[in-house]
Amino acid sequence: MDLFNSYALASGQVINPSKSTVYYGSISNTRLEQITNLIGFNKGSLPFSYLGVPIFKGKPKKSHLQPIADKIKSKLGAWKASLLSIAGRVILVKFVIQGMMMHTISLYSWPNSLLKEVEAWVRNFILSGDISKRKLVTVSWRKVCKPFSEGGLGLRSLYTVNEAANLKMCWDLKNSNEDWAILLRSKVFRGRKVISHHIFSSIWSSVKSEMNNITDNCRWIIGNGENINFWLDT
Repeated sequence: MDLFNSYALASGQVINPSKSTVYYGSISNTRLEQITNLIGFNKGSLPFSYLGVPIFKGKPKKSHLQPIADKIKSKLGAWKASLLSIAGRVILVKFVIQGMMMHTISLYSWPNSLLKEVEAWVRNFILSGDISKRKLVTVSWRKVCKPFSEGGLGLRSLYTVNEAANLKMCWDLKNSNEDWAILLRSKVFRGRKVISHHIFSSIWSSVKSEMNNITDNCRWIIGNGENINFWLDT
């Protein structure tokens, strides 16, 4: 409470306990009651949303990310596609729909079943103007998702974006000095080796399958030699 009061005096921003929530992990109910009575915050529970991103425990499941997919479906269904050319529909998908997904897809690995649904809605919206109406076409969706220079429409495959985001998160986990990466490394690395047992981490569950891929395609620069193992690192 001294910390909160000092912050209020320094910034002029007073914390409203009735609008604040405390989330907890491995803690007894007695201690939790003591803390909430002292600070006056509400008790929260998982899952919940923070800045539009679902926060949950364990591996990302379809049920965790379904609300975002439902918003995408609602957005696609509300647009008057009949008044737009295919080029106009592509622009909306690029800058609105894929933008809605990037915030969460950069943190979590979306289930393939949910990606398949969203990609079907996007494909139907662009080609037929109706998310529920599939149009017979002669060009595969894989070719449509290629860059303009390769004959595509410049869209990005959601599966490819998902995999790329997982690889980037995995790389950041290995190399970043940010607090989240240091904390997670302490949980999942034992020296140079990765743990084989399960932990309830939504981020680790998303990137652990890419760890071998990252390791096999990395090369070390020796530098001053303090950070590498001469015998084991590539």
